[in-house]
Amino acid sequence: MRKTMGIFLLVSALVGAGGWALWTPDIDRPSLEAKYLAAPGDMVTVLGNSLHVRDSAPQAAPDKPVLLLLHGFGASLHTWDVWTAQLSRHFRVLRIDLPGSGLSGPDAQGDYSDTRTIALLLALMDQRGVTRASIIGHSIGGRIAWTLAASHPARVDKLVLLAPD
Repeated sequence: MRKTMGIFLLVSALVGAGGWALWTPDIDRPSLEAKYLAAPGDMVTVLGNSLHVRDSAPQAAPDKPVLLLLHGFGASLHTWDVWTAQLSRHFRVLRIDLPGSGLSGPDAQGDYSDTRTIALLLALMDQRGVTRASIIGHSIGGRIAWTLAASHPARVDKLVLLAPD
């Protein structure tokens, strides 16, 4: 009995120490915006949603082909930072934090379906004057890219999927 109690206390202490070591406090929104929002203009409203968007020099590159980059589950548009640094030399790169991810707010209608997300992406493209884009998607972004290309082929030039779900 005494040995069992000792093991129980040891395991409890290890679990408690592990939980304490892994705990991180919430970071307030102003601190996150100061760190990750490049400019106030990167927050746009699309179909009633507040979305964090990065658009690499749309005025300076109207003739460049457009790439729309869609991040995976639990990620943000910053997933693509290194890619964007290289790709923006030859392409206009449009990145978005999907609703409820990164700095984008939750969906205004509480609808996180692919159909709703595709409607948001098409509205964003229209808002930015993008008639067609090549879409690169990772994970859930890959599934959304694939579905967008299948349902609206006239809006998609090329499709690149990275481990789509």
